[in-house]
Amino acid sequence: MVDIGGLDNLIANSAYLQARKSLDADSKELQRRRRTLMLPGPQSCEQLRQAPPNDFHSLCEQQPIGRRLFRDFLATVPAYQEAVGFLEEVQSWELAEEGPAKGSTLQGLVANCAASPGHPHPFLCPALVTKCQAATTEEERASLVELAKAEAMAFLQDQPFLEFLASPFYDKFLQWKAFEMQPVSDKYFEEFRVLGKGGFGEVSVSE
Repeated sequence: MVDIGGLDNLIANSAYLQARKSLDADSKELQRRRRTLMLPGPQSCEQLRQAPPNDFHSLCEQQPIGRRLFRDFLATVPAYQEAVGFLEEVQSWELAEEGPAKGSTLQGLVANCAASPGHPHPFLCPALVTKCQAATTEEERASLVELAKAEAMAFLQDQPFLEFLASPFYDKFLQWKAFEMQPVSDKYFEEFRVLGKGGFGEVSVSE
């Protein structure tokens, strides 16, 4: 007679082993895909480090990764973060709709620039602070805010930028650039299903 219990156990064990093999294969494939998406190590960036760095505007404003990492670096130094906060307030004023609220924001910016002599902003020269304290018209305030904006930008392009180039944040930027330079191949895509085939090949849904 056929041992039904033994047959059931055999079928169950076979199904378990097959499922285990499938899970192990999926796990290895997932690990392989994760390794391909990891940033290159610092040792892979030596050639990039030896090359002259991009200028401030290209590195810290035009490139999203550089902009983000530069802002992260500035957040670690209170004096630098102070300049960033001022520039963000200026941008909000520039984008605001015309009206009383925008005029009030402008007055607040000028008052911020005209800080007390004992607590000057590190990114503004004393002469500009004095002019802000004496401003009375909206035209004067708007002109002085533009000057203050230029001085804040010049401040960030000087010592803060040099310190950023010597920081781990710039090392991370170089790792991203090394990753971007890698050729794109089929290892970055996973095929879901074939949509159709023709004489020149096939079209698949991938991610």
